[in-house]
Amino acid sequence: TLTPNYIAFGTDAITETVDVGAGSKTIEVAIYTGNKTESDRTFNLTSVNSTAPANAFSAPSSVVIEAGSNSAMIAVSALEAGLTFEFTDIVVEFAETTEIDTVPSTSSVVISVALVCPPADAANLTVEIDTDNWPDETVWNILDAGGNVVAAGGPYNNPADDFTTIVVPVGTLASGTYTWQLGDLYGDGGSAIRVLNGCNQVIASGAVGASL
Repeated sequence: TLTPNYIAFGTDAITETVDVGAGSKTIEVAIYTGNKTESDRTFNLTSVNSTAPANAFSAPSSVVIEAGSNSAMIAVSALEAGLTFEFTDIVVEFAETTEIDTVPSTSSVVISVALVCPPADAANLTVEIDTDNWPDETVWNILDAGGNVVAAGGPYNNPADDFTTIVVPVGTLASGTYTWQLGDLYGDGGSAIRVLNGCNQVIASGAVGASL
């Protein structure tokens, strides 16, 4: 019985993340053929169906299955410069060839990749307040699970802080559940506040409403 004449990826889906600040991450993907031959074989690859932008990855254009072997590895690089915190897909496929049959379910591999903030940076918080013309009414608190205030701000100065962005470093908070309170001392709202982690990722945002 002849071994099926196929070429296939070892998997059809991979999920990876790249730490902010890492620059890139190498993702290895196995490729297999059904037969071994006495000479090297080169198969072309394409990534035209990728949804990831071109500056988010680097993928090889071909793979060589060496003589006497039925497997090889390719290295796909996920590049921080083109990635965001939302997952996007790098798709690597075999180009059409008459030399071999592909296995439909593994004739392509989809690598879903996104940026992730490392734990130390994720816990390092900053609060930004976009004030209205009454910053002296804007106040905010961050409470831990026990109801203790671990960070607070406001009221701010009027008119010196009118229509400006106030940046307040909160620092690193221990792992846990926190409650964020926003308030306007007059009760009519106005300013907008957001919380960012150490990777400049907005993790919470809102408009100031009623008094605390």
